[in-house]
Amino acid sequence: MNLSKREKYISIIVAGIIVLAIAYNFLIEPLFKKWHSFNNEIIKNEIALKKGLRLLENRNDIIREYNSYASSTRTLSRILSYIEKHALSAGVKTANIKPRPVVDKGYYKEYIIELQIEGSFSSINTFASELIKPPLLITIKKFDLRTPTGTPSTLKGTLLLSKLLI
Repeated sequence: MNLSKREKYISIIVAGIIVLAIAYNFLIEPLFKKWHSFNNEIIKNEIALKKGLRLLENRNDIIREYNSYASSTRTLSRILSYIEKHALSAGVKTANIKPRPVVDKGYYKEYIIELQIEGSFSSINTFASELIKPPLLITIKKFDLRTPTGTPSTLKGTLLLSKLLI
């Protein structure tokens, strides 16, 4: 096959374009995509490292704040378990227990708990007298009792309890 000089140049240029297109599609573009994904991964890791360093710098403050909340939560759970234990032993049903936020008054903290109770007069009396005894010495701030309709021997009420801790 005899090709003219012009046809040889055109076929060389077309072959070169085809080789470049294949090289671009199968070598260059995948390498750029891989490089771009590695670059994005490096950026994400740098951000995570910076965040970790910031957390390490604030570590003592974070631990101190966590311990203050954890100790308040532990104390509150101890008070609530004490209340529930004595309500169960006195035969009083408790419901709708709502711990209020801890009030920090400088030298001491005040834990306030509101709860609904139901039981006979003697069981509620026993429960209330057990609460104000040691070891926790809980103060009753509000004591509201009423007789529900239909059951005169059962009383329902609301208690607002307070516990001071130094």
